[in-house]
Amino acid sequence: MEILKKIVVLIVFVSFSISNCLAQKLADTKDSEALEELQNSIQNILTKTNTPGAGVLMLSGDNIVLLRGFGKADIENDIDVNEHTMFRLGSVSKLLVSLAILKLQEDGLLNLKDIVSELIPDIKIINPWKKDYPIRVENLLEHSSGLDNWSLAELGSDDPKPKSLKEAINYYPKGRVARYVPGTRMKYSNLAVSIAAYIVEKVSGMSYEDYIKKYFFNPLRMKYATFRNTEHYKKFGAKGYDNGVLMPYFHLLYRPSAGFTDSPIELVNLLRLFINRGRVDGVQIISNNSLNRMERNESMITEKADLYEGVGLGNNSTIYKSYIYRGHGGSVPGTNTKFNYLPKYKLGFAVMVNNNDQNVVNILSSLIIKFQINNLPKKKLVRDKNRYKSDQDLTGYYIPLNYKFKVLEFFIKIKRLKKMWHKRDTLYVKTVLNKYPYKFHANRKNEFVRDDLNDFVIFQTKDPIEGQIIEGHMGPLKKISSVYAFILIIIFWSLFLIPISTFLFAISRLFIYFFGKKKDKIALWICILPFLNIMFILSIILSIYIFVDTKIDAFLLFGNITPVSVFVFVATIGFAITSLWVPYYIFKNRRNKMSKVFYYHSALAAIFNLIFTIYFYSNGLIGIQTWA
Repeated sequence: MEILKKIVVLIVFVSFSISNCLAQKLADTKDSEALEELQNSIQNILTKTNTPGAGVLMLSGDNIVLLRGFGKADIENDIDVNEHTMFRLGSVSKLLVSLAILKLQEDGLLNLKDIVSELIPDIKIINPWKKDYPIRVENLLEHSSGLDNWSLAELGSDDPKPKSLKEAINYYPKGRVARYVPGTRMKYSNLAVSIAAYIVEKVSGMSYEDYIKKYFFNPLRMKYATFRNTEHYKKFGAKGYDNGVLMPYFHLLYRPSAGFTDSPIELVNLLRLFINRGRVDGVQIISNNSLNRMERNESMITEKADLYEGVGLGNNSTIYKSYIYRGHGGSVPGTNTKFNYLPKYKLGFAVMVNNNDQNVVNILSSLIIKFQINNLPKKKLVRDKNRYKSDQDLTGYYIPLNYKFKVLEFFIKIKRLKKMWHKRDTLYVKTVLNKYPYKFHANRKNEFVRDDLNDFVIFQTKDPIEGQIIEGHMGPLKKISSVYAFILIIIFWSLFLIPISTFLFAISRLFIYFFGKKKDKIALWICILPFLNIMFILSIILSIYIFVDTKIDAFLLFGNITPVSVFVFVATIGFAITSLWVPYYIFKNRRNKMSKVFYYHSALAAIFNLIFTIYFYSNGLIGIQTWA
């Protein structure tokens, strides 16, 4: 009987072992097939988007799931991308600045709450609210300092001879002015992050690049990581492309903010540092507490500051089906990068492409995230389906308050003009130039949550400068009158219609003049002048079309004194002067006998050109010196 029992137990054990092995083999086969499918999908996306190449790194804990190159690093010389190919990683650089600051804090040499002006009194920063709201170190890294992002003049500084960090920060004094109360709004600023890097230099007594090399690159065995155009990069770097056009190496003014360059194989340990909470190969390079602080926001001092938690110290969140990835993206003309990790599950990836189109790296990132979370426990997103009443009436028109480039404010103001209205318990929000609105409902916190995205929130609050504004994931937005909103919409469409109509009327009048019986020169000029007036603006657009093929062209042509930038300066003044004179000429000759249709069209076109001038002037575009 005992023998029979042992035989049965043995059979059961063997059967269980075999089934486990088969199950494991099946799971491994499925994972292998999924990985193969992912790689095929990556290659297909590169082909469809005409992207030359990509470097991809995926980790699960300490294990490398995928580390390889796709496509071409250099089309002209037929060089493939591999795991050693160097890519420019853009704003992924900001992770390193934050790590350096946190390391100094661990060593007791500074604190995130320290006031910037006290740490670096040699750098002049104008903050009108410094007495009550000084700029602190954490404001610099969490983009709440009030400082501008870089201007065309800063982007135009493509100097092969690297400037010192202090020289770079002092290059454009206009940028070192707080535009809003620190801690009350967020505005992305490469300048602010580089000021934080300068603090690293002042506190440590080392250059920023030497500090990063000693405390991070060396222990992480990142031998070739750099912020410069090194000989190794020249030999093994991926060439950048913009719509198939080869991009030259762009020398960035603020290297700590966007100059980091490295290969997929060397990024393995940097990714491990975040996944393993500061520990790599048994060495604690930075503490878990520092990384936890890096992944949350503490600099916002406004109502509902918790809504900004996703923006940490040079470290942002990306939410996909309730899974919260951390990290940063990066872009340098010709290349785009994503560097992200999922702390709770010890997963991470980096994907870099030598294509100027940021959508490509976003698509590839989504494919990788889907692959990584496929075997994770499925999280059911619980939505609060209750409807709450809100005492906030947000009905009206709104314009954005933050602009990446001040020179584009006149256009973005119209492009992002929003209309909001309530219908029963639903708030509708529509970008005026778009067709469909988004629906929001009030929650118990007196916020409005987008129906299809539980984490997308807007609310009304008070800004120290603008008064009542809309804040949250669309903001900041400022309410404007319906009259002003309609004027903006009319200006937008008229900017298309006036050039077309004035051209058609001018051509018609020329035809009448040359082939008609009566040679009326005044009538001819009345019809031609409005078109010649708008030609100043059209000539600017034409010059951009002719001379600007890539982003670098735009930076260099408009960020410096060049024939093109001087032409824009002169043309905007010419447009303003003729916009004032043409209505006078048309009015002075109002008694001239000519077709009323032609006359009234010219008068209306002249009035619109004058309105354009007023609008451009109010946005600082008349006599604009893009290089200044």
